[in-house]
Amino acid sequence: MILYAPLVSKGFRQPLPLVIVDIGYSAKKKSCGLAWTGQRDSIQVLFGEAIEKVARQMAVLRESVLVIEAPLSTLHDRLGNPGIRGEFEKGRGWYCGPGAVTHLAARRFLEELARKLRADKQVLLAEAFLSNKSRRTSHSVDATTILRRFWGTKPKALYEGVEPVLGLVSGVPEVRVFRT
Repeated sequence: MILYAPLVSKGFRQPLPLVIVDIGYSAKKKSCGLAWTGQRDSIQVLFGEAIEKVARQMAVLRESVLVIEAPLSTLHDRLGNPGIRGEFEKGRGWYCGPGAVTHLAARRFLEELARKLRADKQVLLAEAFLSNKSRRTSHSVDATTILRRFWGTKPKALYEGVEPVLGLVSGVPEVRVFRT
């Protein structure tokens, strides 16, 4: 699998089909919300089940955008210390609390997804940032929110020096911020 970013603002025609993962990382709870273009209802599944379902969906789509609600890039200062990636992240850095857990989950998710897809399969990748919600919502509801609002939401500016989360990713994924 070849993960490619940036995507939409670089001239890809839209709207490409979307595969949305509102990622969670739990051993026993259904913590991942999934939604995709053409799917009737979003679903909430276990982490490993999410990898399987997304791999099956991506395999049948010739071209699509995989959107993960988790940090897909990092930023470190010249001393190696982590920092926020843009103004949108103030008070909610990728490197602490829930951001750090979803960062770890996203790395694992992408590594496992790469093992399940053909080596030459190209996957366009974007990040959703859905934080500071006014009320608690389920992962499946959040996946639906991202699916419905993705194409109408502009990518946020990232600070200089932001890097992709994994060497598997070519380029830095765009970040779109969603508020509820």
